[in-house]
Amino acid sequence: GGSDFGCRMGPFQIATDTWAPAMVAQDKGMWRQSLLDVAVTCCAEGDAIQRFVSRKADFALMMAGSAIGLQASGEADLVVLAEVDWSHGGDKILVKKGTKLAELKGKRLGVYEDSPAVMMFLAAKLRAEGLSIADFKIVVVEDMDSLAGQFLNGRLACAISYEPFTTKAMSAGNCEVIATTADFPGVMPEVLVGHRSVVEKMSPENLTALLSGWIDAVEWCAEPKNQKEFARICVQRVFPEEKLVAADIPTLQANVRVHRRETLAERNLGKDAPIRAFLRDCSMFTAGSGGRLLDVDLLLETGALQRALSGRRNVPRVVAPAPPQPAPVR
Repeated sequence: GGSDFGCRMGPFQIATDTWAPAMVAQDKGMWRQSLLDVAVTCCAEGDAIQRFVSRKADFALMMAGSAIGLQASGEADLVVLAEVDWSHGGDKILVKKGTKLAELKGKRLGVYEDSPAVMMFLAAKLRAEGLSIADFKIVVVEDMDSLAGQFLNGRLACAISYEPFTTKAMSAGNCEVIATTADFPGVMPEVLVGHRSVVEKMSPENLTALLSGWIDAVEWCAEPKNQKEFARICVQRVFPEEKLVAADIPTLQANVRVHRRETLAERNLGKDAPIRAFLRDCSMFTAGSGGRLLDVDLLLETGALQRALSGRRNVPRVVAPAPPQPAPVR
């Protein structure tokens, strides 16, 4: 379950497959304090991308590889505003127990999408085993339950899936996980993107406020004292379809590394920023399979993030009056 969120000071609409901080920012008023009115709705990952492509959303949170895929194919003209997290074991490669990838050459390998995000993770694992994508028949099955079903009944020899679907598959059949995104740190980052036409028309203040609200929500989620309320928001508001309970949330949380302030700066800012290198690698990967090579310097615009991290919001804020000073004792 992802979420789809729209922010009305414009009004802007935002779609996301990055779950909790967006809903927290709405429910706890992190955007409202910067005078942005944001509405968040939950939807499946692919739906968030479709909403963005069909212009029902002005902004989206999606895998960086998906963003490169959209830009390279011409489905969207977008700007990457920040890398916000990466998958840390959320995506997993499943095989039948005791099977080695090398034994499956020529067999059907199921993926939930053939975006650069998923394929670069798969390529990294195959490379580590001395194999390549060309050694397998790649089958795209977008419906996650169908993907799990085809894997369990043997129609697919191997599958890439993500939580909570992998746990369901593991409990239902004789299979094991042979690799996760945690084995290849940073191989599947997620980014906040906006349509270039929208970003160019927005005031720097509103763009900065959008990122500030996200950062405030991430910091709130990391506070131990907020974990009970955070779990409630996840269960009731973020994953209503998945019928989860509060005890499931720490596992899901552990599968994503959401960047806090210091990591946001490390990953995004400066000409040698890791996200810049990732986008470049990703573009070359896409170009290798017939996409167009992108100018990453035109694609990445982290000025608003830099302003948000330095606390320069430049928006009207309600300042509480200073408490009365006690009268000096004579």
